[in-house]
Amino acid sequence: SAPPSPPRRRRSSHAAKRPLISATDHRMRSLANFLLMVGVCVPPALYVAVLHRRCPAETPTSGESGLALARRWLAALPADASSMFAPPSSVACDVYASHPRLFVNLIYFVVVDVGFYLIYLLQGSTWLIDPHWQLIPVCISLFFFSHPDAGWDEGVPQHPRAYLVLGLLLVWATRLMHNYLRREGYQFGDREDWRYNDMRREHGRWFVISQFFAVCVAQHCMLVGLTMPLQPAMAASGASLNRFDALAASLCLTGICVGLVADNQLFAYMQSPDKPLLLDSGLWRFSRHPNHFGEQLWWIGILSSAVAAAGGWSGFVAGGPHCWAVAFGVCFNHPIDTLATLPLIEARMLRRPERATLYRAYQRRTSLLAPWFVRGGGKDAKVA
Repeated sequence: SAPPSPPRRRRSSHAAKRPLISATDHRMRSLANFLLMVGVCVPPALYVAVLHRRCPAETPTSGESGLALARRWLAALPADASSMFAPPSSVACDVYASHPRLFVNLIYFVVVDVGFYLIYLLQGSTWLIDPHWQLIPVCISLFFFSHPDAGWDEGVPQHPRAYLVLGLLLVWATRLMHNYLRREGYQFGDREDWRYNDMRREHGRWFVISQFFAVCVAQHCMLVGLTMPLQPAMAASGASLNRFDALAASLCLTGICVGLVADNQLFAYMQSPDKPLLLDSGLWRFSRHPNHFGEQLWWIGILSSAVAAAGGWSGFVAGGPHCWAVAFGVCFNHPIDTLATLPLIEARMLRRPERATLYRAYQRRTSLLAPWFVRGGGKDAKVA
């Protein structure tokens, strides 16, 4: 007779629960990353609140250069941070009250350039900067909104433009954050931007150094630069509401709407189980990157609000170096986005051989950025 079969091994309760534990760990990790995402905003907010409450109304200015002030501010920061309930140093009040744009750059350098960089090293991922593309402009706008330059008196800014710009920015940030969260499946820290992931593989061990410049410093120039128009736009000394405010609001709202429609169409396409190889319908029929076009239009609208605060182009250009400091973000970000980021996306789209032919035809007939008439009467892709 055949030998008796060995007894069937029972699955241990530990093995049965392993997927549940893994899912629980994943949720806890996502929650921890969410708290990290929000928590990094708290220390600079507390620091600004202390300066707002404790710096004298008439803060004397030293008249030093920006570089000298930055050095003194950085030297005084450890003492200021360790004694949050003591009167802040004179240089901290000077930079905060008299040099708000310098103050924003210094805070960004300490918290994001250095602080985020250390987090990137510890976590092995640069994911944290992605949601902060929405959060940091909100934080900077609230700083300028509550700054003494905004005419903050008894808790109410004096200029209606400040309310207009802040309202537009909150709508923009909410829209963009919702798009980020649904794209990530409402998880935090699961993955980093594919461009930095590719860079991590290409740079190897040198990415430990190169990411400080490619991620931290480059993002500094973009994020802080793009938000610099918020300072004159919210200043109490700005010109009365004028036609450039209408232009700015129109550009901002158009940018938000274009980005909303483009991202909704892209999300629906990505969620479709039987999607074609190429999305070339809706807005994507007339532009290969309509979401980027919407974002660029939005930031041009924000810059236009600074032009409105100067009373028009002549007043804005008359600002000299001040004008270029405010316009730097758009002049830096938009060419890089168009000439560097979009070609990277296009190259990625051509990686799959079965899609390459379709995408090259799409490139020939469809505008790169601004929606425009289709060349040659192209048809939507139907190949699955």
